[in-house]
Amino acid sequence: MTGLHLHQSTSQRLTQVMQRAIGLLQMDHAELAGLLIEEAAENPCLTLTLPQGDADSAAPEPAGAERRSVPGPWRPAFLGSGDEIETLRAHADGLHAHVARQIGLIFRDTRAREIAMVFLEHLEPSGWLGAPLEDIARQAGCPAAEAEAVLTRLYEVEPAGLFARSLSECLRLQLEEAGDLTPPMARLLDALPLLAKGDTAALLARCEVDAEELAALVTRLRRLDPKPGAHFDDAPELRRAPDLIAERDELGQWHVELNAASAPRIAVTPVAGAEHRAALKEARWLERTVSRRNSLVLDVAAHVLGVQYEALEQGPAYLNPLNCADVAANLGVHETTINRVRNGLLIQTPRGMMPLRAFFARGGAGHRDGSHVPAEAISARIAGLIAAERPDKPLTDQELATRLAEAGLRVSRRTVSNRRRMAGFPGAAQRLTSKGREE
Repeated sequence: MTGLHLHQSTSQRLTQVMQRAIGLLQMDHAELAGLLIEEAAENPCLTLTLPQGDADSAAPEPAGAERRSVPGPWRPAFLGSGDEIETLRAHADGLHAHVARQIGLIFRDTRAREIAMVFLEHLEPSGWLGAPLEDIARQAGCPAAEAEAVLTRLYEVEPAGLFARSLSECLRLQLEEAGDLTPPMARLLDALPLLAKGDTAALLARCEVDAEELAALVTRLRRLDPKPGAHFDDAPELRRAPDLIAERDELGQWHVELNAASAPRIAVTPVAGAEHRAALKEARWLERTVSRRNSLVLDVAAHVLGVQYEALEQGPAYLNPLNCADVAANLGVHETTINRVRNGLLIQTPRGMMPLRAFFARGGAGHRDGSHVPAEAISARIAGLIAAERPDKPLTDQELATRLAEAGLRVSRRTVSNRRRMAGFPGAAQRLTSKGREE
């Protein structure tokens, strides 16, 4: 009986350790930060750093987060091509046009609208205000109080957080819009430097909450977008700092790395005394486990992007079939591990922000070369054909199927019809009628 009891205890302990490690795998950076802030509040041997993402300066690299090269037959990118600059400029133009339209709706008074347009001149691509209020008032030829009144109304522009003058103000605007600015959260906003340093003892005292409540506050706070202008045209669920960043160097090679501006960083600080042995052991386990988690996340992302290099460069119409089992077999891990890793993570690419799971796709139709094309790629190709069709002669579903067949895709008219509807496009007759009403 004694041996059986010991065996059960050991098994239960191993199971609990494994469950905790598995739980870390399926967390995004916001959830991981919340968990670690709770652990650090109770473990004197655990030191935590939480970058705030409010500056372009390099943040410390998380454990296990060295950059991964993405395998693939990359085409060289010529130095000075300016692709990334043009993308940024087009995005900034889109943000300014979007805000200008909202200014026209918010401000009916001509004078106030003119002042608002001066503010718009100083709106940075991040969504922050790039000049002091006094300078803007001077440029607009109005008192600072009048300029501040206009700025207060500019805070109504969507997405929330635009025209902020500091990280705290940016996050506060988003919390107010969501109705989540509770007194403890307001106190946390006033203590962002303490949060960045991971000073949990001071945070607990300042916010007047326990460790579990502080963890929830931190998780909610880090799900906000510190640069709302950069993601204003993304879906609401994508408007937060990315977990991963994919970039191409000047030679055309793609690389993926953890976003150091949002990934929490932990370190072990030994504390003397026998009473702290268990805490030190726990801190070292957490450090190793988080490092392994970060390393596995990068391995998964690099492999997935290597398979989907065409989609990364040219868009979802070029997705290849890929599932969790394929990635698991390549990396030598279990399929469920890959499924946990891909869920919830966001990746920033030159084509925009997207969930990592968007690069997983099932084969939906056969190609004349014998390969399979995912359903998501078929939808993207249908969307491209509709976007390029003549307004006075929209393509029918049969014509769309014929165009796809000419490109080597065997897709039935019924499948085209289903994919078109799922992509949000009405039939040819409705598109023609809708176009006629617009004209």
